[in-house]
Amino acid sequence: MHDHDHTTDHDDAAPDATLDAPTPLAHAVGEGPGVRAEHSANALRADQSTPEQEEAAVAASVGVRFVEAGPLSYCSPGELALGVGDYVVVHTDRGDRLGWVVLAPDQVLAGRPEGPLRVIDRIATEADVRQWQQQRDRAQEDTGRAQALATRSNPRVRVAALTYDLSGTRGEITFSAPEHIDFRWFEQQLSELLAARISVKQVGDRDRAKAIGGFGLCGRDLCCASWMTEFPAISIRLAKEQDLPPNPTKISGVCGRLLCCLTFEVDAYRELRGDLPKTGKRITTPVGRAKVLSVNALRQVVRLRFDETGEIVEMPADELRRQYGTAVRPEELEPVIEEPARRRDQRNRDTMFATMERVDAPAARVAMGVDAALELVGASGAPAPGDSDVAANGKAAEGATKRRRRGRRGGGGRRREGADASGAPAADAPAPELD
Repeated sequence: MHDHDHTTDHDDAAPDATLDAPTPLAHAVGEGPGVRAEHSANALRADQSTPEQEEAAVAASVGVRFVEAGPLSYCSPGELALGVGDYVVVHTDRGDRLGWVVLAPDQVLAGRPEGPLRVIDRIATEADVRQWQQQRDRAQEDTGRAQALATRSNPRVRVAALTYDLSGTRGEITFSAPEHIDFRWFEQQLSELLAARISVKQVGDRDRAKAIGGFGLCGRDLCCASWMTEFPAISIRLAKEQDLPPNPTKISGVCGRLLCCLTFEVDAYRELRGDLPKTGKRITTPVGRAKVLSVNALRQVVRLRFDETGEIVEMPADELRRQYGTAVRPEELEPVIEEPARRRDQRNRDTMFATMERVDAPAARVAMGVDAALELVGASGAPAPGDSDVAANGKAAEGATKRRRRGRRGGGGRRREGADASGAPAADAPAPELD
């Protein structure tokens, strides 16, 4: 029985003894744990002044997280051999805090992390973990008391989270409000109410939802409270690019802001749309002008409405993508590209037809041209190549002209019997009888 009591007393006293026992550095400067962390970091940087040594210190650092899905802090393990999942105690400006390693030294990327490089004090013991759980339960109870105090002064203040250090003497509380308020009164009254040194910080609605937690529209844990460490930039344009209705009540989360998951698939939608025309865009096609009614990125279908007929046509996106820029163009390019090209083609067409069109000349002008050609041939003494057709046509035209002239003089009304068409006696005609 005596041994059992002795063991129990030793376990209960171990956490206090461990937390109150100063480290060699703190004993030398004679300051508290908050300043002890700052001097530890400064001492580490003083010993490692060259850039090569600083890079070596960063490469040997580990990533520690103090809150689930919270920011990552890089700490120097010192002489400790740490791995992923180890619980450690780190000295910070807000007291001793319990954290767990999420990045081993060989997993830290090259580069200089932002903020001070803290030093890990020790590997957390079972007593440290038990004390951390006690302070967490105490913070959950004190959150209600803090909310009641804030409501009496300003009903629009909403407490987000309250955390204590391992000793329970320091704490941090966050709250949200529609507008910026002066919270110095809140800080003073909270310190008296909770019997601790409390620092107050105002945050946004997203941070409050992250601290409280909950379930999203999908039925799963909130992304911001389970794995997201930073909030992305979100706008209503992301919902329009994914063909979602621009209704804030349907695309907002529990925080009242736009859903963070709107940024998860927007790149895939942009890749599927490619260079297709946007909804509401007016285009010109070979069959007339049309307006883009909708673009279904998942089905790869584009709906068009033609101006002249009012017909609505669904066109495969691949086919429109192949013709876009050639046969199908945006309407604003028509006065810049299509209209000058259309005028140039019309001018060339008019010039070519004026030169190459066939003109029918009167028969008299044709006969005069043939006579001139025959005179040139007779003067040369030999028919030129290709002149046989011209001569034949000239003779036919000359005969027709002579016949018309005889008809006008009236002497060729009746032909003599036995004469041919030219008026000469036929070769086989009988000779006339003489008296």
